[in-house]
Amino acid sequence: MTSWANWGRAENKASRFLKQLDAQDLHDQLDAVREYLQDLTGSFSKIANRQLGQARGRAVDRVQEAEELMKDNLAASLVVALGVGVLVGYLIRRGTE
Repeated sequence: MTSWANWGRAENKASRFLKQLDAQDLHDQLDAVREYLQDLTGSFSKIANRQLGQARGRAVDRVQEAEELMKDNLAASLVVALGVGVLVGYLIRRGTE
């Protein structure tokens, strides 16, 4: 019987809470949470776009540096490219056998 008594007390507490609950207040709180989440996602989007732009800029800089290095060291670049080509060809031939 104590479980039924506890259930009855819980039911009474819940009904008192629901009577005290103001629908307009709840609506205002939900609006505030929605606005906060919109601000948060907007801030996150701005930060992510800024970081992406910076990363893209750094990647372009590195590509340009690599291109300049290859132009400056053309002979070494050709030897490396030839070596990589031979290695890939060997691996392909070995894989098909």
